[in-house]
Amino acid sequence: VISQQCSTNQTTDTVDYLSVGGGFNDPAQNTFIAAANTAYYIIYETEEDCGYGEVTIEAPVQYSCSSPYTVSVEIGDSVNVDDIDTCKQGNSNDGLDFEPSLNSRDYVILLESSSVARQIFVSSESTSSDSDSVLIISQQCSMNQTSDTVEYVSEEGGYNPAQNTFIAAANTSYYIIYETEGRCGSGVVTIESPEQYSCSSPYTVSVENGDTAVVKDIDTCEQDNSNDGLDFEPGLGSRDFVILLERSSVARQIFVSSESTSSDSDSVLIISQQCSMNQTSDTVEYVSEEGGYNPAQNTFIAAANTSYYIIYETDGECGS
Repeated sequence: VISQQCSTNQTTDTVDYLSVGGGFNDPAQNTFIAAANTAYYIIYETEEDCGYGEVTIEAPVQYSCSSPYTVSVEIGDSVNVDDIDTCKQGNSNDGLDFEPSLNSRDYVILLESSSVARQIFVSSESTSSDSDSVLIISQQCSMNQTSDTVEYVSEEGGYNPAQNTFIAAANTSYYIIYETEGRCGSGVVTIESPEQYSCSSPYTVSVENGDTAVVKDIDTCEQDNSNDGLDFEPGLGSRDFVILLERSSVARQIFVSSESTSSDSDSVLIISQQCSMNQTSDTVEYVSEEGGYNPAQNTFIAAANTSYYIIYETDGECGS
């Protein structure tokens, strides 16, 4: 029983909260706002018979729009926000025209600004088996959100993570807001700014005659699309991982093999002396697609004192 008064004359008007929990695994719980300069009685009893028990009273830190949990993530960094429990939070971010609705208790994270633009990957996962994870990304946090003020909102059921990759503009902070649909619950949020291996900042390798270089653990889902063109089949519009084969003073025969490790993705291999969003059949030496685990391969002569871009992507969807 929670009440601002304690007497033998209590009524529904004088009691703020009354709950019965059954057995050892069903505690009676409540979260409420204790007004400033106000005392409250918290009264424990066992129904019908007397008995013993334990009462826990906690004033958890509130990570809300006005006092968010702040994280700093520069390029190459990754941050996990663990042990989130929205049952200990209030509802500080809400709006009217959303599906799913945003009226559950929320945990607000502020991604601090950086002096450079960053690609940000966010994954939120409910660790409550009966709760759906809801992820909101916005440059503002308020009770008056609309579809114009929210960049992204997504819901995923059970233990499936809600995920999004977006470009965080330079000198701009973002709210990353986690809640569970319908009821409060627990969860974890991962925020990552992966290294970008693009046309402007490729992954460089040096291969002289007799050498072999293996580029492992490629994940184009953490990359952007930096190499593209119009007149290609397959199209080059997917996210890509760009490797720069550095020049050598002598001509070399180069063998390249690329293989998708995503069972539902086809491997696409591009070899070119340039890397841009304006590729044509005249600027690309080689492009090939192979399905499933079959490698896309090519052997070519790398001219002396000439570097080459070796560009890997998976057709249609990102993958590894």
